[in-house]
Formats: sequence, C-alpha cells, structure tokens
Amino acid sequence: MKLQKTAAQRGFTVLEAAIAMVILMIIGLAIASVFTYSIQANGRADDRELAMAIAQKRMEWLRTIPFTTDTRSAAYSYPDGGLAATAAAGVSETVTSAGRSYTVNTIITDLNFVPAGQPDAGACTRKRIQVSVTPARATTNFEVVRVSTQRTTQVVGSY
Repeated sequence: MKLQKTAAQRGFTVLEAAIAMVILMIIGLAIASVFTYSIQANGRADDRELAMAIAQKRMEWLRTIPFTTDTRSAAYSYPDGGLAATAAAGVSETVTSAGRSYTVNTIITDLNFVPAGQPDAGACTRKRIQVSVTPARATTNFEVVRVSTQRTTQVVGSY
C-alpha cells in the first residue's frame, strides 16, 4: 500500500525556515540590547545611590557645625572647616566610595546680614548650603545628586 502525500502533510521549505530564523535572530538581538541597557541603568543607579550617601554625609557634617560668630567666618574645608561663604563656583573635592570616584562641590552663600548701626553689623545671619555630588562616569545631568539647606543664627535685637 502506497501512502499518498496531501497538501496538509507538507513540511517547511528551506526558504520558510530561513525567514523564521532571521525573524528569531532579530528578536534575539532586540532582547540582548534590552539586557545591555538594563545593566548600564543598574550601574548608573548604583552610582546615584552612592552619590546620595556621600551628599547626605557631607550635609550632616555641615549641619553639626554650630553657626556662631566663630564658625560663620571660618574657611570651609572638609572635615574640619567652618561655614564661611565660598566662591560662587564653590569648593570641589574628589571622593572615592566603593571603588568609584565622585566630585563633591560645596557652595555656601551668605543671605542675610546684621543691619548697619547694630552690634556685629554686616555679619551674616542666614546661609544657604548646597552640596552636589557628580559620579565620575556621569553622562547626563540627571545623575548629579544635589542637596540644599539653610542655616540661621540668632542675633540679639529686632530687625
């Protein structure tokens, strides 16, 4: 007995198999690029997490300095400086954490002053402190961590 081939029993042709393999290869490459992107995004997230820890540590240190007549004019330097105003560009330092390099920029700006004719005239009574931490391998501005606070001191008298 001889079997007859019907149209429903036919297999794939070489051309159909080749087209299917090309489609699967394109899908595979797209998935591989997603994995590459996610690995890079995780690395940037790690950098940002460490940058936030550095910024918080620096800001906590700045907040522990008492804002007095002695410290408000003492030059800023980490870890034993004061709260004197920095240049507009701030003070930049390089810090290494977990084997990664970061640039820490600290800007201290004098905001309010004791009025003329009062004791301690011209002395600063309020300061803005800004700390920004940039990972060395940052490629966008979104990877920079910025923390800001204001400090005030009590001055006798009404203004």
